[in-house]
Amino acid sequence: MQGQLRRALLIICLILLGDALVAAEPTTSADKKVSNKKGVGLGRFPDWLGLNELKELNVAWFYNWQSTNSKFSTTIEFIPMLRAGKAGASLTRDDFILGYNEPDHPKQDNISVKEGLAQWAKVTAKGKFVVGPAMCKDPVNGDWLPDFMKAKPKVDAIAVHWYKGVSAKKFIEDMTEIHKTYDLPIWVTEFACQTSESSKDEPKKFTQAQVNQFIEDSTRWMEKTSWIQRYAWHSSGNGTSCLYDDKGRKLSATGNAYAEVNKDSKKD
Repeated sequence: MQGQLRRALLIICLILLGDALVAAEPTTSADKKVSNKKGVGLGRFPDWLGLNELKELNVAWFYNWQSTNSKFSTTIEFIPMLRAGKAGASLTRDDFILGYNEPDHPKQDNISVKEGLAQWAKVTAKGKFVVGPAMCKDPVNGDWLPDFMKAKPKVDAIAVHWYKGVSAKKFIEDMTEIHKTYDLPIWVTEFACQTSESSKDEPKKFTQAQVNQFIEDSTRWMEKTSWIQRYAWHSSGNGTSCLYDDKGRKLSATGNAYAEVNKDSKKD
């Protein structure tokens, strides 16, 4: 009887020890779930950027300012965009569709509000959840999006582009104002400290430490804010807003900083 009791106690001790060892194992990045909000736009490097580079950024979704992704096959979610004036005939109706890209910019979609409204049915026909046109200029005080929204088109979320430096406080204030104005969720489809043009002129305008802190603070806030549904860093071609090292085709210091934030969507 005593022998059986000793064996039972030994078995219990071994089970408890095994549980303790499992609990003590460090969590690796592979064990973490990528935030479903975190994404990236792949417009600058379509000729070589592929699945490996995309995976290195630890993103859950991506887009390329076009309606199809023909460069590579991936399980990472692709969100199509229907540009102004495009038919998108080959694009089947999907869950999400991004609307025009900067219709208020002469070098982008460049159409009037009247034209935008007339073509909007082409966009809404391609998606169950429709993200509105993304502005180059002020989406609240500018003269395009406010007039567009007055017509009450089907828009399920507001797309925002933001390039105003390294102040997360300013970023949060701007997003809050946009949300308050339209009372809709927000997709930050482009954000960075500098535009591509600005980074050409002043590639070292902001230090790496400043950019890293901005990425950490802004994305942490977006993860905690329910009405921020998606966000995507926009890589410039130069300087500290660039995600990639052109020569080595590797993530830059900024790319690594963006890759590290919010690997786990439950991060505090």
